[in-house]
Amino acid sequence: MRFRWLTLVCIFLLLVYGASPYFSFWRFTAALRSGDSAALSSRMDFPAIRASLKKQLVARFAQRATTHKWWGNLGPTLIDAIVDAYVTPEGIAALISNPEVLKNLRHPQQFRFPTGNTEDWSKVKHAFFTSPRTFAVDREGIKLRFRFTGWGWKLYDLDLGLGQAKDSPSENEIAR
Repeated sequence: MRFRWLTLVCIFLLLVYGASPYFSFWRFTAALRSGDSAALSSRMDFPAIRASLKKQLVARFAQRATTHKWWGNLGPTLIDAIVDAYVTPEGIAALISNPEVLKNLRHPQQFRFPTGNTEDWSKVKHAFFTSPRTFAVDREGIKLRFRFTGWGWKLYDLDLGLGQAKDSPSENEIAR
């Protein structure tokens, strides 16, 4: 009898754990839609997101910019400034709603937190476990990766596909 209860409790806990990233993602999207910065902050690992975006930007611009002398001195500083401008609850929301912001590298002050913007989350292509502690959501080419931290699921990687940009800037545009 005890074994049966223990088995049922284990199955129940596994079901709850299996459903928890979907529920957490739903709460994340609700915070995005409502513009709740505090709720978004609690669901993001900012140092990990910062490192992820920095890596993507370096990959995107280092390929073409290595021939320019300024890249060695100024490039990393510019990337740090861009990443710092966007790794905020409002900036992440803007990037998720419009990843072209960084692909086209517009000025960060032009973008506002998308309040009242009703994102169409029906365009989520895949949502699945990539390991027992990580969960990925693919929405129109943007990959949101969540990690279980012991206190819940947090966004730790925002893959905007910057390394595979179709419309890479020309060398003249980089030199400006």
